[in-house]
Amino acid sequence: MPAPANGVSPKFVSARGEILPLTGLRIVAALWVVVFHLRGNIASEYPGVAKVLWPILHNGDLGVDLFFGLSGFVLTLNYVDKMGHKVDRAKTRMFFWARLSRVWPVYFVTLNIAALWHGGLLALGSEDPVAPDEFTVLSYLRQLFMVVLWTSPDADRLTWNGPAWSVSAEWFVYCLFPFLVLLLARVGRVARNRQLMVLAMVAVFPVVIFTAAGGGLYGIDYTWMMRLLGAFVAGSLMCLVLRRIPRTRRTDRAGTVWSYVLIAGLVAIMYGAHAVDRPNAAVLVVFLFPPLLLALAMASGGPARLLSYQPVVTGGHYSYSVYLVHMLIIEVVWKAQSVWPGVLGGGQLAFHVLVPLLPVVVCVAGYLMWRFVEEPARKKMRRMVDTPLTPVTVSPPPVEPAGDRVPEKV
Repeated sequence: MPAPANGVSPKFVSARGEILPLTGLRIVAALWVVVFHLRGNIASEYPGVAKVLWPILHNGDLGVDLFFGLSGFVLTLNYVDKMGHKVDRAKTRMFFWARLSRVWPVYFVTLNIAALWHGGLLALGSEDPVAPDEFTVLSYLRQLFMVVLWTSPDADRLTWNGPAWSVSAEWFVYCLFPFLVLLLARVGRVARNRQLMVLAMVAVFPVVIFTAAGGGLYGIDYTWMMRLLGAFVAGSLMCLVLRRIPRTRRTDRAGTVWSYVLIAGLVAIMYGAHAVDRPNAAVLVVFLFPPLLLALAMASGGPARLLSYQPVVTGGHYSYSVYLVHMLIIEVVWKAQSVWPGVLGGGQLAFHVLVPLLPVVVCVAGYLMWRFVEEPARKKMRRMVDTPLTPVTVSPPPVEPAGDRVPEKV
């Protein structure tokens, strides 16, 4: 990873140039998605808690938008200088391999776990709590190569592992990135900071329009494309702003203050939309995600400090695994509820205790997946291209002179 950009507070940068608050933010985004999928269970078991937190729980799917903004920010930080001048085939190959080694191993493992789960239920003739729309070889292959979403108007029950649809969307954005980074580098040379910020708002504006017109985030076909591509581009543009900001005490303080202001704004929008009975208006928070990334990267205290604590940063490292394993665990629990309603049914003591423990279970499973699958596989895949292949020379066996050869006994 390159040296941190000008505006990054050195307090929260790792030895390898990692912006710690943004890494820590990843686990927040992942857990936001987790509680989104558990919101119905939380409401049934803890109605008082759900009533207070409902605007946050109900909008947890926007954690995906936050993920894509983070991805755009970090990839631009890492690659705009390397790939922003011209299309270089060697650098492009290295970029794709680095991205593949990052996302594919856990994706592949969880895809096959999901295949065993759904296939096993089909073989047993048992009801599937979240049955996929299509369980075929072709669907498996489309998921295997991470292109399943590219020709699909929406993601509803498209992937066998529910949240994996966004990985297909992410791979779509990665395929555009070698060309997108050329544009970003050129825009960054001529646009002022305020213009870059306006462009970031323009990038996320389409999802607001489509949500309003379609009656929801998923109301219009192919909204996912503009939604997640826009979030990615907005994060990239904020990174360009960061690279220009000189690091001073004033900018450090400004980052801290704006972090508080923007987080308060996020909460206010979600609760305000709920209060006026316009839940779709909560999508307006996407306008605050890009500047929040910028503020956290600049900040020297406040939320940035909290997100930079080592346990939170470690959570950010395994957040991708948390994201991909969480529905595999939740679906098993939902199935167990139907099999043993007297023990795990709604209102039963065991389930009442289990619900708040599920995010913890998901985090433990995500950590184990990261520790034993994601990180080892990533390192091995990177070594495949980092280590040059050494040609193997095979020497022929020595040939004995014909006169010295001893005849074999018959």
